Amino acid sequence: MPRNRPSAVHTPERPSPRQGVPRPLIARSPAMQRVQTRLQQYAAVRTPVLLRGEAGTGKDTVARALHAGSPWRDGAFVKLPCDHVSEEELLLLLLGDATRTPAVPGALAQAAGGTLFLSEIGRFSLRLQQLLLLLLSRQSFLSPVDNREQCGDTRLVCASEVNLEEQVAAGAFLPELYYCLHVASIPLPPLRERHADIPELVEDFFRRFNQRNHARVSITAQALSPLYLCQWPANQRDLENCLEYAVLHRQDDVITQLPCIHGTCLRKQLNLRIEHYSKRHKDIPLPVATEGWDPCRAPSNLQLPAVQSVSGKDADDEIRHRFIAALEKSGWVKAKAARLLNITPRQLYYALQKLNIEVRKF
Repeated sequence: MPRNRPSAVHTPERPSPRQGVPRPLIARSPAMQRVQTRLQQYAAVRTPVLLRGEAGTGKDTVARALHAGSPWRDGAFVKLPCDHVSEEELLLLLLGDATRTPAVPGALAQAAGGTLFLSEIGRFSLRLQQLLLLLLSRQSFLSPVDNREQCGDTRLVCASEVNLEEQVAAGAFLPELYYCLHVASIPLPPLRERHADIPELVEDFFRRFNQRNHARVSITAQALSPLYLCQWPANQRDLENCLEYAVLHRQDDVITQLPCIHGTCLRKQLNLRIEHYSKRHKDIPLPVATEGWDPCRAPSNLQLPAVQSVSGKDADDEIRHRFIAALEKSGWVKAKAARLLNITPRQLYYALQKLNIEVRKF
């Protein structure tokens, strides 16, 4: 029996009113403003761009923003996921499959005149890396579909959350390709380094949730406080899971407190279940950054800005949110809140005065 061949790559995405408004690139934080600057520098040129960052840092969104701001914006945006795909399947998806009826063009042909996004370049085998290096140097390829050499005006964007330096040192990644891709690279910051973007990320989530579900759910600014203390191991994916959990367990259409304030953090609950079974199977490691993880505990290396430099007038000030979150987590017991923030009770008392935070009395 003939082997099953992989289906065609994702349908090329062309600008169309039916697609609606693309997800915005939120860049109020200094870390994301640096991303925005590089994006503007690289968008207009054909040089391949490499996006690097942890899982959930928005590589897909940045890749689409590069496409939208480039001379290739009227062409197709073709995304080719490269993880969990065998070398043979990836070759067929990239170059095309002549054995199917009708023949299926590959991602390179589909992206001609547009952008090809390879979502995990760190998973490429050495053979595929060599092929990609040849494609970058020759700007053409022999299509197995029609056995003709094709050269398309295609913009290449790659992404990786793998440590490429370790891969090169271990001989698993070609140094020539590593150097080539880093001519234009954009490091994407984790969510824990872009607190100034949290309000807009939350607003964007609720806009999309309400649009998909024909709902009118919102959240108060005060309720956002715990989000500034979380470490977000999966970054924006974690944030969206947290918010969707809060929406599904809300008491009203206006959310005034997140579930984690009452000790019902979704990730923490799930991690406890995993930890229970991991004790039975000691050879199964815990997920990264989960053991003993507390979403409202200040990280041990947290350096709070000097209280004197905080005006207390901006309701969205990061440090104000942190103090309010710690107070809520501790039931408004100042001594406990001080321990959460790794400061002394005297420092907490002085900060509350400066920030004009009134301690609730029960």
